[in-house]
Amino acid sequence: MAKWGQGNPHWIVEEREDGTNVNNWRWTERDATSWSKGKFQELLVGIAVENDAGRGEINELKQVEGEASCSSRKGKLIFFYQWNIKLGWKGIVKESGVKHKGLIEIPNLSEENEVDDTEVNE
Repeated sequence: MAKWGQGNPHWIVEEREDGTNVNNWRWTERDATSWSKGKFQELLVGIAVENDAGRGEINELKQVEGEASCSSRKGKLIFFYQWNIKLGWKGIVKESGVKHKGLIEIPNLSEENEVDDTEVNE
């Protein structure tokens, strides 16, 4: 334990009447919802998969509901997010030329879930 006045300069709240969060050391939080929605559009729309049987592509971000935030606690970044995402896709069977379309739903994309536990419905 440091002697009074000799501690870490981040921990000067006791010496300040206003209790200022010096250099955002204790806690800051920023809303990342709108940034995330734009990033989903950028990263997901246009993803294509192709093999000998056919080709499929995500062509539309139909719905994005939820929220995201980025926080900092004592210099450590912490991300929170909870999303329900619906994506439109289209595809074609190479041999027959038959076209298909559908919907992909990710009902609970969250930092609390492992990647392997993420539910994806078609």
